[in-house]
Amino acid sequence: MVYSLFSLLSIRLSNDLVRVLGLVLVCMATAHSTFAQRTYLVHSHNDYAQELPFWYAYSNGASSIEVDIFLKDGKLYVTHEEHEIVEGRTLETLYLDRLESLVLSGELREVQLLIDLKSEAYATLKKLVEVLGKYPSLTKDDKVKFVISGNRPKPDDYKKYPDFIWFDHQNLDELDTIDLSKVALVSVSFKNFTVWNGYGRMTANDFRAVSQAIQKAKSSGRPFRFWATPDTRTAWARLARLGVDFINTDEPALATQYLSSLDKNTYRLEKAREVYTPTYAYDKNAEPKNIVLMIGDGNGLAQITSAMIANRGHLTVTGLKNIGLVKTASHDDLITDSAAGATAMATGNKTDNRAIGVGPNGETLTNLISVTKEKGFNTAIVTTDAIYGATPSAFYAHRVERDDTPGLVKDLNNSGLDLFIAGGQNEESTIGNVFNPKDLNSFETLSKPTAIYLGDNKAPSMKNGRGNALPKSVGLALNALSAQKEPFFLMVEGAQIDNGGHANSTSDIVEEMLDFDQTIAEVLRFADANKNTLVVITADHETSGFGIVGGDVKEGTVQGDFLTVDHTGIMVPLFAYGPGADIFNGVYENTEVFQKIVSALKL
Repeated sequence: MVYSLFSLLSIRLSNDLVRVLGLVLVCMATAHSTFAQRTYLVHSHNDYAQELPFWYAYSNGASSIEVDIFLKDGKLYVTHEEHEIVEGRTLETLYLDRLESLVLSGELREVQLLIDLKSEAYATLKKLVEVLGKYPSLTKDDKVKFVISGNRPKPDDYKKYPDFIWFDHQNLDELDTIDLSKVALVSVSFKNFTVWNGYGRMTANDFRAVSQAIQKAKSSGRPFRFWATPDTRTAWARLARLGVDFINTDEPALATQYLSSLDKNTYRLEKAREVYTPTYAYDKNAEPKNIVLMIGDGNGLAQITSAMIANRGHLTVTGLKNIGLVKTASHDDLITDSAAGATAMATGNKTDNRAIGVGPNGETLTNLISVTKEKGFNTAIVTTDAIYGATPSAFYAHRVERDDTPGLVKDLNNSGLDLFIAGGQNEESTIGNVFNPKDLNSFETLSKPTAIYLGDNKAPSMKNGRGNALPKSVGLALNALSAQKEPFFLMVEGAQIDNGGHANSTSDIVEEMLDFDQTIAEVLRFADANKNTLVVITADHETSGFGIVGGDVKEGTVQGDFLTVDHTGIMVPLFAYGPGADIFNGVYENTEVFQKIVSALKL
């Protein structure tokens, strides 16, 4: 609504109203720009063609704004061609008055106004100096840099103009021979060096030519800009990374937003992690004794791929051969939440989002903990979430609302679960009525029922120092469970891959996924040593519509991009290993995970 209002009134707004609305937009831009790790400068190309000239680019953080002007009848009209002149659209009304309003309100930030002269250079520049002389608040304030482009005087004449006039030089071959003291910017056409359209990658020869042009321009010590560049995210990122100082765009809002997250969305793993190669020495026709179900919350194919790239092309999980694709929709929505997604796998039934272990009508559903417990299995859960989080609770609880923590804890105490290692220590006083709390570092044998806490609520994230707590916890749980004569069912959740997706953080996704992969290696080592354990690895859903838009396998670098901060309806991969693994191949509903586990165990 703000932009529509401006577009209707932009020419006739009073200075007071302009100042007020300008202040609002500046505050919006300031709040938005705090996410940038490095500052990439955006140039609003042909800004006068925007629906809201100046304000749109400025409020969205553009550092350089381009305006074409034409001198006619003693006025500096904003236009690309003389025949396109519209009365009232002058440099003063569309740009200088708006800049001055920000000065008067004390809200002006540094900005470059690139003034592209479309009429004869000397006469137009003479009039421009005269007009700017009426705005001493702009010419005496270093926050506005007036840079002359387009039809310019000869380089030898640059020094004849006032101190507030600077120039955009557009010839790389003259940089060693002219006086650069009045040159604020060096610009050349991108098309002189490549025909690249901004998709995929430049050819090696074109990349070399572009890189050499940038290097030559920057050797002058002046900022550099290409014009006539492709206007895509790929182009913005590539040119920014190559060192172009001002990224040319007709989409300043999108470009500023994208570039402000460019470093945040790029991750490099300093040292690759070791991976485990499974032996495949088990009898695939045998009946498994134990089962380990591993759920990477929010862990789609792109999340796995990003960790593989960062780890120089290798993961433990990608060494598995039995692979399926799982559909994740809930009963009431194409996009599932963790509660409904985990309930489908835990019970074999679709349910509504937010429901835990109950059907769409609130009916109690039998879960894998109950099924295996009735057959004499020991049961355990290890998660980096709280034990009453949506995914783990779907395996033991029956509640219509996932946030019903007292109800979930009550169901936990009545579940018959033998062991959990998870967050949730803030509920220890209630849970401790049934579960015997133990310390992770001293845990060896299973004394039913046992609770080991990894944090007050969730366990710490990898970024916040969790270390190897998840693979260590799973290793200790496997040792304790296998020391018993009974078979066991163990559910393991890497819960915080999901958090990385919600936060749109490539680094968190990769670090949490690599930790999950280290945990997978721990489980596969156990399976190979025992040869009677079925391992199923999947996800409840994908989070964020994560995509990989750049990177380098040799360098362990991944650049991600995001569709949303929420879950998506993308199918998730499933990997299986051990006796019965081959029945998990194919494409199927998430409810089939339950059915296939029950079938493999002959339950």
